[in-house]
Amino acid sequence: MAFFPFLATVKNSERISPNFQRVTFTGLDDMGPAGHIMDLRIKLVIPGDHGLPKMTGEENWYDEWKAIDPDKRGSMRTYSIREFRRAGEHDEDANGEAELDIDFALHGVGTPDSGPAATWAVEAQPGDQLYVVAPQKDDESGPGIEFQPGEATNVVILGDETALPAMLRIADEWPAELTGTMYCELVDSADIPQIDFPANLTVNWVPRTPEHAYGDLLVESAARLFEVENPRGECTPPEPSTSDDAEPAPLVWETPAYSSFDDDTDAAEPASTVAERFADTYFWIAGEAGMVTTIRRMLVKGAGISRHRVSFMGYWKTGVKALG
Repeated sequence: MAFFPFLATVKNSERISPNFQRVTFTGLDDMGPAGHIMDLRIKLVIPGDHGLPKMTGEENWYDEWKAIDPDKRGSMRTYSIREFRRAGEHDEDANGEAELDIDFALHGVGTPDSGPAATWAVEAQPGDQLYVVAPQKDDESGPGIEFQPGEATNVVILGDETALPAMLRIADEWPAELTGTMYCELVDSADIPQIDFPANLTVNWVPRTPEHAYGDLLVESAARLFEVENPRGECTPPEPSTSDDAEPAPLVWETPAYSSFDDDTDAAEPASTVAERFADTYFWIAGEAGMVTTIRRMLVKGAGISRHRVSFMGYWKTGVKALG
């Protein structure tokens, strides 16, 4: 798998709901991948006070970016593609250019807690530029896609607003042979997208109230689903391994093929009621790290479900400056 930096130009930036800003980019005719997008993760290099750094567009882009003076290289953040309209595959108003939509969750915009990407997005004007680091258009390997149901016939998806663009993209490409249930915790019910979902995917919206911390309602939803009486428990989840990286490292990242946890072991899958009920189920959980690790403990440590049937992804952590 190989990613390359593409110089992208803003075509439009608009507030699509109270807590989401959609930025549409052009200049990406050579970007891929060639096949499914699903929950494809790409990276954005955001201009800093010194503007956008110059990059050559080569495969060694990360070493090149790290070699730039930290005060001049801007910020790098990871996002999911909401929509990618390849050149010639959409309406005539686009002049045949490829278009990329990124939906930015607006965590703390206008406050000191706001991250560089969301702040940049709300201020973006047509003609502004950044780098999109993604596969090339002839890449069919699907790098960066963590939705991996394998031979499962059922899927359970849980995520907060930071995971919503990826969740919607998954729904857009939902396999006809799968049944599934999705839970999404949002800041505001006004952020619920007015779109049609596949008939074999049941969607549950969980608008957050002032009385609840981030992730609480998702944890409660998971507890009901997985028959857990004390979802927070008293045990401390294992600490994931860390890396000395210029980009803030996720606190947990676990897929059927990879685990960032130091306790990289598989459960024995006891014949519990929950394990039997979800015997053919794949789980995709993303968002606030505390929520993710709590639900991981419910499934892997509590119900004994194999971690090789889950993708757990910590996108951000409460109390840490927004990654967006």
